[in-house]
Amino acid sequence: KSWSRLKRWTRIGSWADAEYLRLAYGAIAERHLRSRSGSRTNSEFETLWQSADGLALSRPERELTLARLATKWQLANQAEDLWVRVEQNPTMRREALDNLRQLYRAKGETTKLYEVLQRLHESSPNEAPITADLARLGLDIAENIERSHQLAKEAYDRAPNDVDCAVTYAFSLHRLGRNAEALAIIQSLPPDQLHDPHAAVYVALVLLAGSEVEEARGYIDAAENGKLYPEEKKLIEEAKTKLIAASTTPVPVDSPSPSATPPL
Repeated sequence: KSWSRLKRWTRIGSWADAEYLRLAYGAIAERHLRSRSGSRTNSEFETLWQSADGLALSRPERELTLARLATKWQLANQAEDLWVRVEQNPTMRREALDNLRQLYRAKGETTKLYEVLQRLHESSPNEAPITADLARLGLDIAENIERSHQLAKEAYDRAPNDVDCAVTYAFSLHRLGRNAEALAIIQSLPPDQLHDPHAAVYVALVLLAGSEVEEARGYIDAAENGKLYPEEKKLIEEAKTKLIAASTTPVPVDSPSPSATPPL
């Protein structure tokens, strides 16, 4: 991509009603040119983007266009601000929530992610994957724990063949001290679908609690190779501690009974 050419193009004349886009593209070009040079300060980008944002303010279609543009070019802070505003428009709310969900997931901001999942669940209570994500994160951050267990079961009852729903319910059962049931669910799932880092964390915990030590080891590795939430990092450390303890536990050696005939 020729960012210099794009920058020159945006400096030619006025774009009338699309003036906000001229400023936005100019800001994006400036950001990329600065990132190539290794410069961290970019006042021109800030000035251009704020001008574009000002022309879009309280204009829902323009705000939506800028939000999509900021998301496409990985301007996380600008995208967040815009999607929060776009969410206020009922016809655009779902797209805004979906994008905020992805944004907070990528940034590992679990408190904000939980709040977005709550709003998504309120607007779409029958979508099992959303219900499962809300339940699992609630258990992770210790928020509405009893309700989170209920939601985990609701999601599983609605979509028992969905891997995320099944893993979430298994984790819920594990937390409730019903690990045998949790293990049965995990072992019924296709192993090749359980190595997503966010799933592998919980699979490892259930397997370790079920004394499936060697099987758990692979899932711990899968979890560590991915980007986890802060709370999931704590869980994987817990799993590693249990793995070490299980690996160093000596295997009892059978000793002859007192009545056994001694060898000749």
